[in-house]
Amino acid sequence: IKFCSFLFERVAPRPLAIMARNSLSVLKELRELMRKSPASSTGLQAFIVPTGDRHQNEYLADCDQYRQFISGFTGSAGTAVVTLKKALLWTDGRYHSQALQELDSEHWQLMKAGLHDTPEIHAYLAKELPADSTIGLDASTVTINRYHELRKGVKEVGQKVVCVENLVSQVWTNRPPLPSQPAVALPKQYTGKDVHEKVCAIRKKLTECQCSGLAVTALDEVAWLFNLRGSDIQYNPVFFAYAFISQQDVVLFIDSCKLTAEARRHLEVETEAGGEGFLSLEDYNQFHAYLSKFASSNTDDRILISNQSSQDVANAVPKKNRKVDKSPIAQMKSMKNSVELAGIRDASIRDAVALCQYFSWLEKEVPSGKVTEMSAATELLQLRRRVTKFVGPSFETISGSGPNGAVIHYRVLPETSRSLSVNEMYLCDSGGQYLDGTTDVTRTMHFGQATAHEKECYTRVLKGHINVTTVVFPNKCKGTLLDTLARTALWEVGLNFNHGTGHGVGAYLNVHEGPQGISPLGTKDEGFQAGMLITVEPGYYEDGAFGIRIENVCVVKKAETKHRFNDSDYLTLEPLTLVPYETSLMALELLTPAEIAYINKYHSDCRDKLIPLLEAQGDGETIRWLNRKTQVIG
Repeated sequence: IKFCSFLFERVAPRPLAIMARNSLSVLKELRELMRKSPASSTGLQAFIVPTGDRHQNEYLADCDQYRQFISGFTGSAGTAVVTLKKALLWTDGRYHSQALQELDSEHWQLMKAGLHDTPEIHAYLAKELPADSTIGLDASTVTINRYHELRKGVKEVGQKVVCVENLVSQVWTNRPPLPSQPAVALPKQYTGKDVHEKVCAIRKKLTECQCSGLAVTALDEVAWLFNLRGSDIQYNPVFFAYAFISQQDVVLFIDSCKLTAEARRHLEVETEAGGEGFLSLEDYNQFHAYLSKFASSNTDDRILISNQSSQDVANAVPKKNRKVDKSPIAQMKSMKNSVELAGIRDASIRDAVALCQYFSWLEKEVPSGKVTEMSAATELLQLRRRVTKFVGPSFETISGSGPNGAVIHYRVLPETSRSLSVNEMYLCDSGGQYLDGTTDVTRTMHFGQATAHEKECYTRVLKGHINVTTVVFPNKCKGTLLDTLARTALWEVGLNFNHGTGHGVGAYLNVHEGPQGISPLGTKDEGFQAGMLITVEPGYYEDGAFGIRIENVCVVKKAETKHRFNDSDYLTLEPLTLVPYETSLMALELLTPAEIAYINKYHSDCRDKLIPLLEAQGDGETIRWLNRKTQVIG
């Protein structure tokens, strides 16, 4: 398969054009529009700017960076709220340090979401604004669930939330256009199933939930369904499109310029089992009108709409004709078939070779004092570019030395890039998109002598990592129950970390994928099942000093148990990532015999899988590094 990787591989920092030219002047313009809004006789008393677009992507195209433009905050999660007097930004613990650095503190206030003394947005507005206030937001930027949470939260005090035009777009004079990169076919040798097979499975789910149609709005679900990939969203191989599936029709809503002759032929081949007319194409901008027309023509039927869709999708369908629930595609996509799993295993091994070459290079070059966070990240990208089937990074590499490693989602820029040193820890969180899989790996290194405190912290994070990876748990166990296992070794000494422990991973799709996850927060997914992918990535961060995170991608598989209570299956995790842990940072006295045995077995697997590929490349230097890093401990 040929793929224009340069279209997808956009690793340069976001242009400053996405930032407001002047925080105060733009806020004044926005507030003037709020006052003049026809939404009520007194205009809007607040305008909410979520981090979202019409498809609720995690990563946004430049044209949809409304929250970043108005606030200057570049993190991937957060919500801006502008009232007539104040401007506030809510974001979670991953981004507190980053937000403090990026916000204009004279005009913006950081609200540290997740802390017990930080109110929810609706609670803040209910308390701070008059009882008859009108609060506006763009329905295309907020999920259905979140929209109704906000409405319910302020309704009790007489306030109302209304859907209005996006006011930020009206003050953003140089807003970029919607991307229009081509969609590219992904053959069955990588996907394992054709489009017709997937549609048949979806139609069965529609029958079970008594719905006549499914509105597909998530870009990774559209890409998965049609076995197409794209480059409209940075790091995510997706393209702007919608889809609709009923028992009679399969419709792809996409700009015609995106479908090359090769992509059209691919769709014909993948749907030929459904017969002529199985798939039809419509213009991207006709999706909402199509939903409305379908509902009006089928007044007794219901359309299934994902609760993670934007509220503007729900607005297109009368309430009696819609069922808002989980998307069946999310669950199907999360459970990888044998072809996908084989591809992801191979991609993980090839990716690990590049990472070992990278860490070997760092160990040799860092003592010179000439390696910076930015030059290191560039070197890693160059090494990955040499790997077979590499398309681009799966996210922007987090290359953090010393105190920058303590910024959980640190983004290296020329003005923040520090030199790597033998006196500080180094955290590298990176991943690759390959035609046969997606990777996400974090390792924490030290190129000199770590302190006893640094070693203890690293070892306790490692214990949590091993604890989650090796536990046996019932089929459909929720990730909330596993999260505690990642933290107990840290809790023992009064330490913790402010992020979840794991997320799902796509098959050459989004690096962050649901519905499964490992987090202290409750989830409404169906729990873990065999074939799912999950990262295990506990950490610990000391502001101004260092950060530690250890992350592997694992596959959920059946465990062999002595008993089968209630005739139920039990599950465990198998690491797909094969990159050595940092033995020089381990306080061996804190490790149990079982943990030491796990580390030695894992390192043996690293040697067995990686050395043959390194030998094929004639890379004796990295082989010597790998043998040294995986020596038996204990």
